[in-house]
Amino acid sequence: MIAMTVIMVILIRFLSSAAVDYEIKRELRKGIDANLFHISTRNGKLKISENFRYQDEKVRFVIIRRGGKVLAGEYPKEAANSMQKIFIRNKLSRCVVCNGQKYYIRDVRIGKIKVKNKKSRGIFMRGILKKSDADSFYYKIEMVSYISLVGILCIILAFEFIFSKRISKELKDMCHTAESIGTSLDMSQRMRCDHQYKEIAVLANANNRMLDRLEQTFQQQEQFTSDVAHELRTPVAVVMAQCEYAWKTDSEEEYREVLDVVYRQSKRLNNLITKLLKFSRLEQGRMQLRDEMLDLPEIVVSICEEQQEKAQDSVLIRLNLKDAVTTGDISLIAIVIQNLVENAVKFSHPQGEVEVETGGQGDEVFVKVTDHGIGILPENTEKIFRRFYKCDKARNAEGFGLGLALSGKIAEKHGGRIAVKSVYGAGSEFTLYLPKK
Repeated sequence: MIAMTVIMVILIRFLSSAAVDYEIKRELRKGIDANLFHISTRNGKLKISENFRYQDEKVRFVIIRRGGKVLAGEYPKEAANSMQKIFIRNKLSRCVVCNGQKYYIRDVRIGKIKVKNKKSRGIFMRGILKKSDADSFYYKIEMVSYISLVGILCIILAFEFIFSKRISKELKDMCHTAESIGTSLDMSQRMRCDHQYKEIAVLANANNRMLDRLEQTFQQQEQFTSDVAHELRTPVAVVMAQCEYAWKTDSEEEYREVLDVVYRQSKRLNNLITKLLKFSRLEQGRMQLRDEMLDLPEIVVSICEEQQEKAQDSVLIRLNLKDAVTTGDISLIAIVIQNLVENAVKFSHPQGEVEVETGGQGDEVFVKVTDHGIGILPENTEKIFRRFYKCDKARNAEGFGLGLALSGKIAEKHGGRIAVKSVYGAGSEFTLYLPKK
């Protein structure tokens, strides 16, 4: 504001000086042009009408001959000698200094007159205006300009005060909401604004989007904690129950059965912890991905042979393998393919079939796993990649609901994705897409 005021003062000073200079020169021209009608030269003689004005308000008019001699009128007494020495310049208004005073003068050629024993000499009308005489009037104009500037600044300050008060009110409300969220941890609150100011509306909307993400993250964290506790509770309870039972029995055979149960539950816990660690490291970017050559048909054959052996004759796995080569971390991609095949086998009907296909499509290679089992409800399709999520049909099945979440994260880290197509009651199709490299 201070800088703007200084600039405006300088601008007014400059413009007022320029306006004063222009007005003084205009007054000189106007006065001389009016007097030209009352003076003439005929037959080499100067004729001055009675209506000729030698002084019009503060402007003096003199008739001079080239060389400076005054023929009619008179200069201001305090500058007479200096004025006679000023060189004549036809139709040029200019400011001169005589005896320390500034004067505006303008010379206009009238004609020629005869001089004894000499050639005809040109004569001129000279208008003279003392700058100090004009300043008193134009000073008022300058003062009006300064007063107007003060008025404009007051209006600007008033509007600025009103707008700043409104803006500060909205910002204070937003700060109050932020403090309330911080103290109460109520993530359902949102920042409000009346959208009168675009910048504040953008800020409020950005903060609300951030709060939406934070609320979603906290809800997922709470759900994650609840799911982990739920998944850990069962195997831990089984281990504790088996240990209590072992204390009460002396049978070696029963001891072995207890150890077998404890081993299987411990293995299940270890599997859960391993998947959680991998998922966490992938999310936080702390897992270094190896860049290895991936022959997808070879990986698929190895995994499907193992799964076929486990399933025995309950499910038949059919392969349709075409060349599909890319780069990535073999161990992680194998986890993805194994999870897809295991799920297809798990949710197939008895004596059903699972089809596994590999190939290329544009700039991508793919592994497609299709089953003809129970399928997935449409509303559950997007939820199956959440941690610990299980469809209702799978609630009693083994597993933690981490397989697809981990698979989706691995595919994402490799620049790929997993596409899902499913018809409830008719089966599902999961396709892993990876970029060719």
